[in-house]
Amino acid sequence: MRKNANVDRTVRDLGQIEKSASSSRVLNLLAVSNLSRNEPSYSEQPFFTSPRLNESLIIKHRIRADEVGLLPEGKSTGTKVILPFERTDLKIGGRSFLVEQRGWLDVIEDICGAYRNPERDIAVLRALNELPSLDPFLVREQLKRRGLSIASSYFAISESDILKMQGFVGKQIEVLLDLSQRNRLDGSSWSNRMIRVLLNSNPGEAINPIRVALRLEPEDFEEGIFAWKGFLYYQWVLSEVRPQLGPFLREVLAMRTHGFRDRDMSQLLDRARRRLVSRVNSVMEEVVGAIRVYEAAFNDLTRNGKPLAFANFLKRTPEMFILIGERMGALSHVASYWRFRFPEGGMEPISPDELFEIVRDFEYVLGGDG
Repeated sequence: MRKNANVDRTVRDLGQIEKSASSSRVLNLLAVSNLSRNEPSYSEQPFFTSPRLNESLIIKHRIRADEVGLLPEGKSTGTKVILPFERTDLKIGGRSFLVEQRGWLDVIEDICGAYRNPERDIAVLRALNELPSLDPFLVREQLKRRGLSIASSYFAISESDILKMQGFVGKQIEVLLDLSQRNRLDGSSWSNRMIRVLLNSNPGEAINPIRVALRLEPEDFEEGIFAWKGFLYYQWVLSEVRPQLGPFLREVLAMRTHGFRDRDMSQLLDRARRRLVSRVNSVMEEVVGAIRVYEAAFNDLTRNGKPLAFANFLKRTPEMFILIGERMGALSHVASYWRFRFPEGGMEPISPDELFEIVRDFEYVLGGDG
C-alpha cells in the first residue's frame, strides 16, 4: 500500500467485529452490506458512493503513541477507517487510515480509484470525524443536517428506541416551549408541533421563537441545539447503560480462568482488573458531573426564569457534548462488548491471556493506561 495508509493488524478486534454489528465505537458497514445489500434503498441511498468505503469498518479510535504525529497536535481520539483485505474473513486484517491524517485524501484516491462522487464521501468522513462517537442516532442527525440522504438500513437503531428517545427529549423541550410562548391560546397543539420541529434534523426558521427567548445568535443556537439533542441522547443512553455496569464489573472481578497461570500473570491480571473497575467508576463520575452542570443550567431556566444561564450552557454544549460523548461511547462499548462476549449466565472460564487482553483493551478504550 502506498501513501500513508497503514496495514492494520488488530486481528482479534477485527475478528470480533466480524461477528457483531455497529455500536457507539464501531460503524460496521460490511455487516450492513451482508444484511441489506439486496434492498433497493441500500444502493439508491448509499452511505458512501465508493464501493470499497461502503464495505469498510469505521472506528472511534484512541490515538496510540506511534500515531501521535499523524493528526493535528492535541488530538487524543480519531476516526479510523479499515478496509478489510478479505470481506469474508476479517481475521486476515485490513488497510487503514485516520480521517484528517497527513495525506489522507491521497490515501482515499489510492484505495478507491476513480468513482462517482469522492467529494461527497470525503464530506461524510469529515462529518463522522466531528462526532465524539458513532451512536446511530447521532450519525443520522449529523448527516441529515448536512443534507445527506442515506438509507435507514445503515443505521442500527430501532423505531422503538427512536420513539423512547424522542419521548425523553420531548419532555425537556416542552419546558422551553412553555417559556417562549406561555400565552398562546393553542399552546398544546403548538407545543406538540414544535417538539416535532425541534427533533427534526433541519428545524429551520420554525424554532426562532425559542432562539429569541434565549437571546442567542442563529449560529450559536443551531450548533447548541444539535449538541444539546446529542447531550440529551447521552443522558438517555446513560439511563440504559448504567444498570449494566454493576453486573459487568462484578463479572470482570469474578471471572475464572483455566489452564496454567504463573504467579506473575496472576498479579498482572488482578491489578488490571482493579484498575479497570477504578477507571469505569472515574469515567462514570465525569459523565454524572457533566450532567449535573446541565441540570443546574436547566433548573435556572425552568425554576428561576433565567434564560441567560441556559443560553450560556448552549454555547458551551458543543464542547461538553464531545466530552460526554467520548465517555459514554466508551462505557457503552465496554459493557456491550462484555455482554456480547459473555452472554448472561455464560461465565465459562477463559484463558488468563485472553482475559488480560480484554481487560487491557477496555482500559485503553476508557482512556486509561491500557
